[in-house]
Amino acid sequence: MSSAVRLENVSKHYRMGAARRDSLAGLISRGPRRLLARGQRRPSPPAGKLALDGVSLDVSQGESYALIGSNGAGKSTALRIISRISPPSRGRVRVRGRVGALIEVSSGVHPELTGRENIWLYGSIIGMPRAEIRSRFDDIVEFSGLAASLDGQVKYYSSGMQLRLGFAIASHLEPDVFVVDEALAVGDSAFQSRCVHRMTSLAAEGTTLLFVSHHLPTVEALCPRAGLLAGGRLVADGPTRTVLSDYLRMVEEDQHHRAGDGEEDSGPVRVLGMSCHGPDGEECNRFSKDQPVELRIRFESETGLERPHVTVGVSDGRPGVLLQCSMLDDGLAPAKVGRQWECRLKLPSLPLRPRLYWVWCQVWGADGASSLCEWTQVGSFRIVGELGSGPRAIFNSVNAGALALPYSWDVRS
Repeated sequence: MSSAVRLENVSKHYRMGAARRDSLAGLISRGPRRLLARGQRRPSPPAGKLALDGVSLDVSQGESYALIGSNGAGKSTALRIISRISPPSRGRVRVRGRVGALIEVSSGVHPELTGRENIWLYGSIIGMPRAEIRSRFDDIVEFSGLAASLDGQVKYYSSGMQLRLGFAIASHLEPDVFVVDEALAVGDSAFQSRCVHRMTSLAAEGTTLLFVSHHLPTVEALCPRAGLLAGGRLVADGPTRTVLSDYLRMVEEDQHHRAGDGEEDSGPVRVLGMSCHGPDGEECNRFSKDQPVELRIRFESETGLERPHVTVGVSDGRPGVLLQCSMLDDGLAPAKVGRQWECRLKLPSLPLRPRLYWVWCQVWGADGASSLCEWTQVGSFRIVGELGSGPRAIFNSVNAGALALPYSWDVRS
């Protein structure tokens, strides 16, 4: 298939700092000095931010393609360049056909004009004959649900109303390439569902879709192919399930490196470190759900302690813990420990979904009421396993309930 969007070694550099405004006299006086200095020194690289760094990308006509990545990775910059809102600093961009873009909530609409006037203005800007705009006018108004506010100035619309108007206009004027950024997050769930249905219909009709979102279920359901941006570079490009897995693995690795790097422990007991071990005693951070896990947590205090009660919890990053093991419950606190000591917790299995988990710890005194070490994140481990083949298997592996219990279906009619 022919290319609808092609980026060839595209870079975008943003200069930082306020723009410099010179007077005419100052420019004239500095002119000779600049000419003399030219060629005597190497030009220093411009100060600023490199938002995109040598990105090459090819999206076929009629393809639905997603760009994913962390905040600041360069996703919105790439869409602005493709939409011709911002030129690249280096490289070549080729876009075939008419582009409809929703980069920001109010993109494509003028705040001083009414909703009705904005529909006509947008169509005129992208070169549509008035007869074509007129034929789609009622569909735009019906989709936006703004018939009662159509003759009011857009500056008095709420952000949700502006989004509805902008998306309705951009998606109903038959763009050849439809570009949508994270702006959909502003809308309510019902409107988001309508937007996804509209984008699906456009893709089925042959419109090329470029989509940026942190909402993984929509990305997984809408786009067969995706690209992963990190630090302004395209680090992965392929089937969406594969790229999403790479993205989640990258996020988990970053979270794993930051685990336990919080504030210093408060109290007389300090956590020195934590390690995870398999059934053979070897240190490991990846386990299957049926595999035994041993958590070893090392502590230090100024003096020896009598009957310290250790509490250990496991969470998946959301509020609360998935499981908690505490000497306050079982009464198995050691009679006495030295200045440095290690506590080992053995778990015969962890029936959890494949994802990253965090280990938390707290130490209580002999009375079970005084805290010797506050509730602290001390490390992490990952449960690995096969992912399902359903349309939301990638998303559910991260966000659905954590327990992975055996089950079966029996559907009858």
